Amino acid sequence: MNYAGVNMITCGSENCYVIRGRDGDILIDTGSSRYREEIGVWLDNYNIKLIFLTHGHNDHIGNAAFFAKRFGADIAMSAYDIALARNNKIHKLYRTGARGFVIMAASKMTFLSKSESFETNIFLEDGLPIGDICGIEDCTAVRLEGHTKGSFGILHGNDLYVGDAAMNFVSPSFPAICESPRAARETLNFIRQLMPDRVFFGHGSPVMGGSPEYNKMFDMTIF
Repeated sequence: MNYAGVNMITCGSENCYVIRGRDGDILIDTGSSRYREEIGVWLDNYNIKLIFLTHGHNDHIGNAAFFAKRFGADIAMSAYDIALARNNKIHKLYRTGARGFVIMAASKMTFLSKSESFETNIFLEDGLPIGDICGIEDCTAVRLEGHTKGSFGILHGNDLYVGDAAMNFVSPSFPAICESPRAARETLNFIRQLMPDRVFFGHGSPVMGGSPEYNKMFDMTIF
């Protein structure tokens, strides 16, 4: 895997990413609150001006309020996931395949927990030039509905940050839990057509586009 230019922070099974810019940096997801100190140590190396939340689950938004205050950063998230961010239990989740049962059980306490409330300053729309605030060219928000209704990713150049629109537990795959399997399938078809050079997941190691591992992501026989 070619990690050139990638700023990846991993705590437990959770990944956060930083895209560096001329006028500041974008933090993609914030991890869960139990990893706040570890993530914060890494973030001291950056100039975080924008926090981009791929969706409203607590393992991705757990430190949003804290880091927004610490760095004076704006928060960008879909309006669809505002209510979900306040209560992770309000939407039904479907389990897909055997991994879904395992991940659902492992995530139970995360969904029951409460994240600190925060103000969303930027509401994401498909194609929004999200990099402008930090002086980052060719950096746009892309809608990746399925895992949640309001799931979004970032397309930076031809690198795609997908949040949980796909997951890499053991191997890249359809999201193991999702609000809409139909929408998740459509999103994976969109990613296939997009043909990114690299894919960066909210959980699991990144993959190179076109690699055997990458192609496993599109095996949708489980649903």
